[in-house]
Amino acid sequence: MIESLLALITDPSHPSLHVLVIHFPIALVCLAPLFDLGCLVFRDRVWLDRTATSLYVTGTIGACAAYLAGGRAAKALSNLSATAESALADHQSMALVTLITLAIATLARLWVSWLSRNDRRICIGFFRLAAIPLALVALTLLALTADLGGSLVYGHGLGVRIEHIGSPERTP
Repeated sequence: MIESLLALITDPSHPSLHVLVIHFPIALVCLAPLFDLGCLVFRDRVWLDRTATSLYVTGTIGACAAYLAGGRAAKALSNLSATAESALADHQSMALVTLITLAIATLARLWVSWLSRNDRRICIGFFRLAAIPLALVALTLLALTADLGGSLVYGHGLGVRIEHIGSPERTP
């Protein structure tokens, strides 16, 4: 099992572990505020609260893994143009700000869950109402970071390996 995971990480056919890891936390972090809003509407469904907290925690852990994998991928890049290097630095900076904001939002969400751990009904209080806008700020930063990452791939061609096998012409 460990050998399989190690092979996945070190396999040269994958240009970057970052590419494999990043999309999972994005999905989780996008879903979490929706469950939070569901908590405001359906106050008798405590499972919404617990699910939102779980999404925040797993999304933040995944975002941390993606950040670390992205740093490793950035170190492997060479011969970058000045504009690509600047765009990469912007992406790294924005990713760090996003990760910190997401971690703060997750801690706030954990605090909300802890305060309401014994309630059979979801309480709407100051901390819950403060956690939602914080999560929306983290989600906005995540979208901006993802946009910068997309421009690295689609605008600058980073992480894209182009291989030509044979010639494009057909032989009879």
